[in-house]
Amino acid sequence: MKVAIMGSAPSSVALAPFHDTTWKIWGCSPGLYSQVPRIDAWFELHRWEPPVIGRPANQKPWFSPEYVAWMSLLPCPVWMASVVKELPTSQAWPTQRLIERFGSYFMTSSISWMMALAIEGILAERDQFPANGQPLEKSAIGLYGVDMSATEEYGYQRAGCQYFCQIANNLGIDIIVPPESDILRPMPLYGICESTDYWIKQTERSRELATRLAMHTQQAEQHQRQIHFLNGAIDDQKYQMQTWHPHESIATHVDLWAASPHIKKPATE
Repeated sequence: MKVAIMGSAPSSVALAPFHDTTWKIWGCSPGLYSQVPRIDAWFELHRWEPPVIGRPANQKPWFSPEYVAWMSLLPCPVWMASVVKELPTSQAWPTQRLIERFGSYFMTSSISWMMALAIEGILAERDQFPANGQPLEKSAIGLYGVDMSATEEYGYQRAGCQYFCQIANNLGIDIIVPPESDILRPMPLYGICESTDYWIKQTERSRELATRLAMHTQQAEQHQRQIHFLNGAIDDQKYQMQTWHPHESIATHVDLWAASPHIKKPATE
């Protein structure tokens, strides 16, 4: 059994073995569905929040009408937290079964869940061999479009994927990751990394950048105050030019005041 697990990272998503039918293609993410020429299982484990027709303000960007319509037409399983009547092939995710087998510490992303299910399926296939009399092909899990390189969004998710890669490798399952992906890059070795030349150099570089940022932030704040002052000064200048013109022919004349029945001419010495 060979399973290509798909994310939507552009660096390697197009490298998946779509045209090799010996591979099962498993996908997730609204950012991926329009890019897959075929799919054998789809995974949408997030809370079901379908679009409300006529109320776009209530629509969740990850459940667009196009995405929901696409899932509703899939002939393959659509794995979800629970069965959804709007999606005919939806199936309830085996949460408890996978936790009992693999634990819950590293279920940090859809990819981690998918890898757990793939490992379970490969082991089940091995248990059946050689009942069918056919030689068992080499099992493999490939990761395509899976980088998890954003430090904030995916920082805590990457370790879960790496954990299941290690589990699979220990079970003799090949892990295939294209060089365009950095999913298998390990985290720095805690404590040990601090004594390396690279870490010392990069730490000093980070301090330098932080110092420069603080300086320019302070300058930006000073400039912003000047901007506010000058905007006010320009507004006042426009008022002065439009109200206090020095030309006598258009200035308010004192004789005009005297001619008004409501205005007294100022007393003169």
